[in-house]
Amino acid sequence: MSMSPPLVSIIMNCYNGERFLRQAIDSVYAQSFRDWEIIFWDNGSTDNSAAIAQSYDQRLRYFLAEKTTPLGEARNLALQQVRGRYLAFLDTDDCYLPHKLATQVAQLEQEDIALCYSSAIFINEDNRVIRHYRVREARGDLLATLLERYEINMQSVMLRYQLLQDEGLQFDTSLHYCPDRNLFQLIAARYPIAAMSEPLVQYRIVKGSLSSKTVDLAASEIGYTLDKLVAENPGIVQRCAQPLQKAYDKLHYYRAIAALTHRQRREAQSHIDVVRWKRWQYLLLSLLISLPLPPQWLLRLVKR
Repeated sequence: MSMSPPLVSIIMNCYNGERFLRQAIDSVYAQSFRDWEIIFWDNGSTDNSAAIAQSYDQRLRYFLAEKTTPLGEARNLALQQVRGRYLAFLDTDDCYLPHKLATQVAQLEQEDIALCYSSAIFINEDNRVIRHYRVREARGDLLATLLERYEINMQSVMLRYQLLQDEGLQFDTSLHYCPDRNLFQLIAARYPIAAMSEPLVQYRIVKGSLSSKTVDLAASEIGYTLDKLVAENPGIVQRCAQPLQKAYDKLHYYRAIAALTHRQRREAQSHIDVVRWKRWQYLLLSLLISLPLPPQWLLRLVKR
């Protein structure tokens, strides 16, 4: 192996991720593009994750954390080990499709963009396809798009590492639900980015995943990100007035969903009624809440 730095660094943060870990790592080794390294950050695993990771060659650089830390902090520690020009991410449950790295390296080499992301294929714990998650092909200022509908799957991202250094950006350690959303929207507010319609990753839906445990944090953390976007980018209110307002409106929807999760029907109704006339989905949820149905049924009806 050449001692020169690889073109792409892939961060894998792991805490007791042995179940699908070998499949995830193998998907990197199966890439058509070969100039990469894996920065494997073991956040204090007590299962067989370390043995699995250390069974690979030197292209996987294994690091054991001194202590277990929250995910945002662990990702920032892994960032300190990056040597590549381009940065990608892969969680231990997920997989790259074979041309993921080649496709995105070509994109970043050919275009003046800071970051690119793609469509994804959602799979279950048995590797069966659940659905295709599609994003529309687009280039340039995509902040308005991401405010109206945040669509970035973290596994599908590749970005210029130097940009993080130049801007002093990293994962916000105060966030537990959406530190990646915070970082990528801050980048999109300042630089052109690209959405790629071709699916390049498989994202696994696992019971008990982080997203299913943190519904209470959604509104507060997304609101925090929106406030930060406005504070750090003075022209954003004029540039994205309508999408920004829609993003703030959706916080009431998240609060309503959180309240339903805790069987607090009246509180859910008070939140969604603030925006019930803004979108048909909000009106529908408001009407459903008024029906004498158990909260868990309501959540199923809105696919939560």
